[in-house]
Amino acid sequence: MGEKMEEYQIWTLWSSNRIADGLNFVATVLLIWLAIRVAAATRASDETNLFGKLVSSAFGLAVLGGTFMQWTNAVTNWIVTARSLDALEDKSETAQGFIDFVGTTVPTNTPTTGAMILLAIVAIIILGNIWLPKK
Repeated sequence: MGEKMEEYQIWTLWSSNRIADGLNFVATVLLIWLAIRVAAATRASDETNLFGKLVSSAFGLAVLGGTFMQWTNAVTNWIVTARSLDALEDKSETAQGFIDFVGTTVPTNTPTTGAMILLAIVAIIILGNIWLPKK
């Protein structure tokens, strides 16, 4: 324990985590689609009451919260990998290029700016479908 990893081990862990990140991304896209469908069904139903709107809203917001967390984990994978590579005394040009590309070795508590904008737009779509008056 406490031994430093070699560069190839860091790359192997990063690659394995990218697979998990990809699977999580597919899952979050499906959940976002489902949340939008639930919101649209809530809007379309003439029988939806306040409780139904609240449950639909809670589901949509829970999906977005989980997505925010999963996408943050994906970003953190890149940053932690850059940090691990940066800690190596002897690193390849590829490793240095990766560190420079990532741009930080300090883990973040948010996904990328583009992802946050997308999630905000999806939140507007979900809540707008549920709560905005029908014309």
